Amino acid sequence: MTSMTETFRQALQTALASRETVSIRSTLIETLERDPSKAEISAANKAARRIAEDGDAVLISLLPDQAGADAYVPTARGARGRASNYLTLDEKIIKDLPCRIEFATEKWDTLIDEGMRLSQQKIESDPSLSAFLPGWKAEPRAEERARLMAEAAGAS
Repeated sequence: MTSMTETFRQALQTALASRETVSIRSTLIETLERDPSKAEISAANKAARRIAEDGDAVLISLLPDQAGADAYVPTARGARGRASNYLTLDEKIIKDLPCRIEFATEKWDTLIDEGMRLSQQKIESDPSLSAFLPGWKAEPRAEERARLMAEAAGAS
């Protein structure tokens, strides 16, 4: 018997085969043909994370207007401004919103780093953004990983 997580993983991979960016929640609703339970949402998020861990897509948290036409838009009051998790292969979204990435493997580092450099340039060239984000500095993912590993080793 197939586990709930594996069923949702297959559904998400099928959705990714036809669209570059898929909402985890809307794919779950399409699969179940009803609103999912908390356990089903948890299993779908676990499945999405495994897909991202395999390097097949990037797990990213987006607002509905950032995710495009296929975005899941929650119906609860005030939910339009709430971010949801998506799996994406869309390089433009990854580059434009690198700080929204929840999980991505090393396979995506070059693209994410390019997005971080572009974000850094936008911040530095815009006085309003510079004032709003003082000291924000893009850190390449490989350097960040090395720094975190060194900090973890030093804490042991």
